[in-house]
Amino acid sequence: MNFNEITQTIECPYKLEPRKPRFLLDIDGVVVKYDFVGLVKRYFGIDIEPKAIFAYNLADVLGVSSKEIDDMFQEQVWGKPVFIDNALDTLNEISKIYEIIIYSNRIKYMGEFELVKWLIDNQIPFEGVDYGQSEYDFHVDDRPEKLEDTNSSIKLLYTQPWNVGCLNVKNNLIRVNNWQEVIEYVQSYI
Repeated sequence: MNFNEITQTIECPYKLEPRKPRFLLDIDGVVVKYDFVGLVKRYFGIDIEPKAIFAYNLADVLGVSSKEIDDMFQEQVWGKPVFIDNALDTLNEISKIYEIIIYSNRIKYMGEFELVKWLIDNQIPFEGVDYGQSEYDFHVDDRPEKLEDTNSSIKLLYTQPWNVGCLNVKNNLIRVNNWQEVIEYVQSYI
């Protein structure tokens, strides 16, 4: 018997499913609303307007240390989430077709185990958590730098006040303003 004859008679007991397309997803500013104004008010005791948040790095915006910002974010990370309109419904639709992978700075504050628990407790669909080091079909984030640092075919920049000044000089970021626009892009590539 030659190799071809042997391989034709062996049946694999495992059914190999085709890989689902991969959808890399940030949480804060994309799925969950940031309450920057409320956080700043509670932590620093000052009122600011949402339009005052001109950059992603709040330490630069407020003129305080990164440590103070990290301490302030503990409240955002552990507090009850306020979801962006239609985020959960849309993600549930996307999860039927795509493997949703979470790539969030929350891991820095919560650790991987607590982040996974938080995602489950808040019924956010996902199949994994990683650090953006693989290949992805889609990546949705509110931070241009994170989008640029991943190997993603389609990079959707979720519009927030801190990224409206992004010049997108490489013209490779697609701006989306809401979850309806996200699902339209996702469905157009199925």
